[in-house]
Formats: sequence, structure tokens, C-alpha cells
Amino acid sequence: MKALRTFSILILTLLGSGAVHAQTVDSVDVVDYDIALDLSGGNTLRGHADVTMKLLRPCPTVGLELLHTVDSIKMDGVAVPAGTTLAALPTAGRQTGEAFHVEVWYHGGSMVESYGFGGMHLDNTLSYNLGVGFNTDPHVYGRSLFPCRDNLTDKASYTLRIATKTGWTAECSGMRQSVETDTAGCEHSVWRIAQPVPTYLVGVSQSSWSRVEDTIHSLYGDYPLTVGYRTGRESNVRQAFAQLDSVVPRYEQCFGPYRWNRIGYIATPEGSMEHVNNIALAQSFIASTTERAQTTIAHELGHAWFGNLITCSEGEDMWINEGGASFCSEVAMEAALGRETSDDYYQRWLESVLRTTHITDGTYRALHGVPHQYTYGSTTYDKGWMVWHSLRGYLGEERFYSALNRLMASCAFGNIDAYGVRDSLSLYTGVDLTAFFDFHVFGPGFVDYHVEMATPEEGCLENEVEVHIRQQGVGTTNVMQQNRVPLTFYARPGFDSTSCKRVAVFDGEETRQVFSLPFVPAFCVLDADCEFSDAATIGSEDLMGDGASYNLPTAHMRLKTANGGHFVVEHHYAKPLGDMPGGVKRTTGRYWIVRGDWQPDSNDQAWFRFARTNGNGTYDGLDRGFLHQRPSADSLALMYRRDSRQGWHAVSFTHDGDQNNGYMTLRGLLPGEYTLAIVDRENLGIARPEYTEVQLFPNPLQPGQPLTVEVASEEAFEVTIFDLGGRQVWHQTGCRSGQKLSPALAKGTYFVRIENNFISLQSKLIQL
Repeated sequence: MKALRTFSILILTLLGSGAVHAQTVDSVDVVDYDIALDLSGGNTLRGHADVTMKLLRPCPTVGLELLHTVDSIKMDGVAVPAGTTLAALPTAGRQTGEAFHVEVWYHGGSMVESYGFGGMHLDNTLSYNLGVGFNTDPHVYGRSLFPCRDNLTDKASYTLRIATKTGWTAECSGMRQSVETDTAGCEHSVWRIAQPVPTYLVGVSQSSWSRVEDTIHSLYGDYPLTVGYRTGRESNVRQAFAQLDSVVPRYEQCFGPYRWNRIGYIATPEGSMEHVNNIALAQSFIASTTERAQTTIAHELGHAWFGNLITCSEGEDMWINEGGASFCSEVAMEAALGRETSDDYYQRWLESVLRTTHITDGTYRALHGVPHQYTYGSTTYDKGWMVWHSLRGYLGEERFYSALNRLMASCAFGNIDAYGVRDSLSLYTGVDLTAFFDFHVFGPGFVDYHVEMATPEEGCLENEVEVHIRQQGVGTTNVMQQNRVPLTFYARPGFDSTSCKRVAVFDGEETRQVFSLPFVPAFCVLDADCEFSDAATIGSEDLMGDGASYNLPTAHMRLKTANGGHFVVEHHYAKPLGDMPGGVKRTTGRYWIVRGDWQPDSNDQAWFRFARTNGNGTYDGLDRGFLHQRPSADSLALMYRRDSRQGWHAVSFTHDGDQNNGYMTLRGLLPGEYTLAIVDRENLGIARPEYTEVQLFPNPLQPGQPLTVEVASEEAFEVTIFDLGGRQVWHQTGCRSGQKLSPALAKGTYFVRIENNFISLQSKLIQL
């Protein structure tokens, strides 16, 4: 999705292959639901549910949950006594394992949670349900549609009998068994979900649907594809789902066969939800090929394995469902567009997670045991994705996907928790994942690896190199054990091989290891192939030396060189290692390592991005807490050291931007480490930096007058104007200093942002 309130006992369930994990089991098991819904009233519903269940142990009563009004109840055809509630149905005389029927007649209208997402939406143009409520406890929300045991573990089969409003058609979970239209123009259809699924995965809808039908050919069979939409062109809808031709076979290769017979989507206004065969997809995505639309389509289909086939036992392990489906969006992008594109997509999300997830979720959180209010937060979705990604790198792709195939087969249509995932994958791969899960799943934060090539030990051959690796925790005091750190070495000119990879395996906070290589190395890079979600992101570029600047957005840096060369920049969201000189008051919580093979020149330039948390979206949280005292700009310094054998010292720079946002521009870029600091300049003996300023005139601006922007920059820039509420009211690209602009503004006070690859400036404007 992209937006057990019962007595239970704990048992140990043996997986088909021998892995043991804990699973929560209820006192009663619902076997089947037969639900008739009359939606012909449009804004109302009338329902009848025949619920087949059996006792798992003796108990005096069982209960069902329903948010609509109950009209009557029968048990095995006999009306229940007056005063009996749906929550406490008597079971006297019934034996353990004996099936019995509860029939419920009910009626109601829209039943939507306070967040406005989950529940039964009965609108004038569309009726649909979303099976999860963000502001409900528990989050599962099948009870907004039919009487049920509403939890993650009680799975059943379903028959849905739907009567629609005149002229409308139904799109539901399951396979359609029959359809006919009565004399009043109401459609009557029957749908069957033969596979056992929990209540929240059942989807029902009706509208004046247009329907795209196709077939997806895959490894284990052909699957009908149906897409229900209300607006948009059919050709655009078909194009939006064209990627599934390559994505579904890749999913089956990685995770095993698709078990749900049909792939179905419908367009809804409130967001996306992974109902079996009836995925609710935000209307804005149904005919879109944007990255966000395509990854959401892939994410929701990924739930066919992560969540629908194997379901987390408790909401506190929702990372299994949502993190797994988010990882699927990366797998889908690789299938559709190639590994280079998917690596770029992953790197952009990793950067965002490192910068913002601990802010949006209140702190650094463990994946297992996430509090109820953060079940559907960034930790679950995004850090969860990063951990599935890291497992792939940690185990190796072939072994990882082979193990996932076995896990999906052995736990199919069942439930699993984090311990079960750990033990199953350990069993199937032969790799003990205890330390990995202890750090990345059961603990908060990230690990940061600092890697540098040290002086070779005496007696080493020319093509042997010693590497020193140190780790530090980010958002945690835990130490990662059983480390597997991928290193890529790049050759000096003149060798047949240009690069090779080695993996450093070690316990503890640091290690020194010697590697034999097929060449003499020029430099080495941490995780150049994006295998592991540590606290660093990578920017890599071959610069041409043509005077153009090259952007490395995930490294928050731009580069321009006189002679060209190969550059790799690691951007670490961790405190820089080593002691700072006197006069440094504090450093930001991140640092850069610039590596590469180039001939340094005094005209080489690098732009290091900085920003306080200012709500501009792109750089929120980048230097959170660093500029909290609103220091004057001349106390901001750029610090440099070649490596750990050299001390940190301040270097001269110019300042593009204001004191809160912009770039620190360095001439004469050298390989090594860089970070930002707040300093006492007199103590350090460094000069005051130069500034780029913006002037707006006239200001105040009279109605009808053109606005002129002057900036000390020859580059084109964008001008964006915001009102005091932060809403964008005007935007223009390709502007030049001195150009007359004509924004149409109402009377008031505004903020004007001027930004390009080198500057980020903001000023206040008053429109009279």
C-alpha cells in the first residue's frame, strides 16, 4: 500500500523446509465468506454475509466485527437470542474443528476512517473500499465492508455477489464467475477468491468503468490483465501498464510463481492499495508513465508476493510487506529499464532515507516493533526497502533470489515475522544472518564505513594493497558484526583490467586487510555497485574537461575540471572522523570523500551543497541542527584533509547563496575528505568568503510593473515566487540577470527564490 484484538496463544510453526518461526493463532478460524452486497442505492449498501468458521479450541463465545448496522443474525439457520451481539456469539455445544455458519444481515452508508483513506467510500461517481485505515487500531479495515475476524492472520476464501447501481459495473477481487443485467439495468456479478487471504485484501468497487483487457505472458503461465478506469484515453492506459510485460516475468524469476490467476487495477481518488486482483491505484497514475506512477504500479503488484502471499504476523513487522513491495519497485525498474537506471533510483531513495526518515518518524527506529502510529511511516516503507536491498547484496543475487523463491513457497498464504524471515533465509542460504538482522532489523540507525587505502605492509608485492576500514553508527550505538564490505579498486593507467571488486569480511569496529589485485590500484571506492544500504551515497562521473559542470545530486556536489578524468564522490551522512583544530565550534553530520583519477589543476572547481531545514522539499534536513543558531555567513567554513594521516584544516572558498542555503565553491579540488564546520575565523586565520547576492527592484512592486532580478552570475536561473503560506504562485525558468519579469501577483508579501546549479538565493518582495 502507498498511503488482533482477540485472545491468542503463541505457537511454533514448522515451515515446510524446516525453519521455525513464531506465529499468532486465533481461537477461531474463518474458513469462508459468502458476501452479497446490494450497492444499487449508490450512496447506501445492504449486505448479507454467510461466514463459515470453526473453533480452534474450546471457548464460550466468538465474535465478528462490523462498522455498519446489524439487522439480524442467525447461527446455523437459527436466529440468535434477543440481546446477542455480533461481538459475542455463543458457541455452546460446538466442537473444536466443527464448521458452523453465522449469517448477518446489515445496512449502512459510507464508512471512512478519520484520516480519509481507509473504509467504504460511496460516492456519486464511484463506490470502492480501501482495506487499511491509517488512523484505526488495528489498521486492517475489512469491517468497514462486511462482518469479519479483522486481523492479519485469519485467512479465508471469499465469494462476492455484487448488485450495482443502474448502468454501472463492478470490479472486485477474485475471478469473475458470472455476470448478468436485470430489467432495471443493474448488473449482478459473482466473484470468487479461492486463495486464503486476510480481510483487508478484499476489494469491491462499482462505477461506470471503462475496461482495458490484455494478457501478460510470464514464466509460469499467462495472466489476464484488467484495468478499470473512468477518465483518460485507452491508449495512455495501455502504455502505463506496458512495463508489466517485462516486470511480471522478472518478479516470477525472483520470487516464484504469481498465485492469483488475474492481475487487476482500478482507478480511485484516495490513493493506492494492494487488494487481491483489484489493486486500487491513484487516478493520477492510471494513464501515466511518470517514474512515480510506474513505481507505484510495480509496488502494488509486488504485494502479490510481499504481503498477499506471505503476510507479516503483526503490524509491528509491516516492513516485510511494505518494504518488500518498495524493493519490488526497484526490481521492476531494473527489468524495464536496466540496472544502471534502477541503481540510480535506489541511490536517490537511499539519500532521502538517510536525510529525512529519522525526522519524519521522530527518531531512528528499528524495523521490528515499529509503534502503531508509525506502522506506515518511512521507516517501514523506505528503510524496509533498503534492508531487502542490502540482503540481496549481502547474500549475493543468485543465492538471495533462490532463498526468496523457497520462502515464498514454504510460507505461501501464511504469516511470518522478522525472526521467521531471518531463520528461513539463514537456512536456505547457509549464511547466518543473526548479526545482520540484529543490526539492521532489530536495531535502529545505519552503519557508516570509512575506507582508505593504507601504505602497503613491508614485503607486500606491488599489486597488493592494504585497506583500513572503520565503522561508526549513525542513529545507533550498536556495532555491526559479520561485516561484508564491497570494495571496488580502480587501476592506474597501463593495465589491461581497469577495475576489480573485493569483499572485506570482518567483525568489530575496524579492520586492516591486504588484497591481491591484477593491477596497481590508483584508488578504491566503497560499494561502487550500490549493493549495501550503509550511510553513504555515491556520485560517479567521467568528466570531459570541456568547461561544463557535472551534477552529482546524490552526493550534493557539482564538479568542473580543466583536464577531465574519472571522479567518484562518497557522501556520508555521518560525523567526520578525526580531531578538528582549535577554533572549530561544531561540524555538520556529514562528510564527502572525493576519489578519482585526474590531473589536479588550480582551475578545477567543486560546489559543496549546504542547507538548513527550510521546507523547500529538495534539501529538507540536509544540515539539520548544524545552522540552528543562525550564524553569520563568515563563520561557515569548508574543512579538508587528504586522509587520516593528515589533520583537518580550513580551505578557502567562495559562497554562492545566502547564509542558510547554497554552495561552498572550491577552486583547486584535490582528492580527499571534506566537511562543513562553524568556526572562529580569527582563531583559524582564514579570510572572509565572497558572496553572491540578489537584488529585486522595484520593491515594493506596483501593480503592472515588471520585476527585475539582478544576480552576480552569468548562468541562467529559475525564479519561483511563494506566498507566506509556502504555496508556489509563479515560476519561470531560463531567466537572466537584469531581465524584466511579469509575475501576476495579488497584493501581499512574497518570497522570491532564485536558483540554478550554482546558486540558491531567497529574498522578500512586496506587491502593492
